[in-house]
Amino acid sequence: MTGPLDPPGFAPTNRSMEVEGVDLWTLRDGRIARYRAFYDMNDVARQLGIAPAAGGRPEKAMIALQRLQARILRRSAR
Repeated sequence: MTGPLDPPGFAPTNRSMEVEGVDLWTLRDGRIARYRAFYDMNDVARQLGIAPAAGGRPEKAMIALQRLQARILRRSAR
């Protein structure tokens, strides 16, 4: 990855990555009317060292912080 990945806006890391995804094409009258692409950006972020490895302490800490944030938001919405 020698250039930015946009979206979501990741900066170059000079690491390699392997991306799997699905492309959906809707054709009308022989032309592309709609194109949508779906990729696992969490997997890409892990490969590039942007997100922590699955199951490790850093990931568990991020999950704990997200749950705390969700609890605070629920309480403030009451």
